[in-house]
Amino acid sequence: MVEPIGEKVSFLEDTLNRFIIHTDKSLYRMEKSIENLSREMKEFKDEMREFKDEMREFKNEMREFKDEMGDFKDEVRTDTKTMKRQWAELAHKLGSFAEDISLPNIPRIAKELFGETEILTIMPNVRKRNVLKKGDEYEFDGIVETENKVFLMEAKFTARMDYVNKLPKVKENFLAVFPEYSNKELVSIFASMSIPDNILKKLTRMNIYALILGDDNMRIVNFEAIQKKKK
Repeated sequence: MVEPIGEKVSFLEDTLNRFIIHTDKSLYRMEKSIENLSREMKEFKDEMREFKDEMREFKNEMREFKDEMGDFKDEVRTDTKTMKRQWAELAHKLGSFAEDISLPNIPRIAKELFGETEILTIMPNVRKRNVLKKGDEYEFDGIVETENKVFLMEAKFTARMDYVNKLPKVKENFLAVFPEYSNKELVSIFASMSIPDNILKKLTRMNIYALILGDDNMRIVNFEAIQKKKK
């Protein structure tokens, strides 16, 4: 049985309408997807732009940090040089300080303890070459010549055993370069701010007088002990 034309047309219209509706929905969903994708791409681009800005700031901060570290190293290097120079100056001042306050006491001690009333020569920081040994030059902290004696003083701000062990060699060098004093008694003195008991005992055994800082001025603390030994 043949369907009427009207029914066929109606069916086609319904089919076309459903196709149009379906297509519209698909297009709508596609548009929404495209919009979402566009928005996400825009957000991604913005995030990438922010990331690039942050990386640029980080690089700048790292560059500043490197510059600061370079400046810091330069400051440390300068401070180290300054500190070394100050330590050297301090060591020099301490050494000269010991000599400066020690030597002026020797004339008084020569008179009071050794009965030497006539002071002939006072020589601080003496340097003299040994004419018998080319290239040898010796340094002595202080020399005081009296009528009958010559006082040889070595001064150290801090008393150490290694200094004391070198004193016999200092005396030997003195006699080698000052033969003109061979007819006078040589009095060896070791001066320091203070002297520990063990070093003081060794100085006494070596017949070397120990000169230390007292209440008013410097004084020899083992004079009686050495004099008793000589008797």
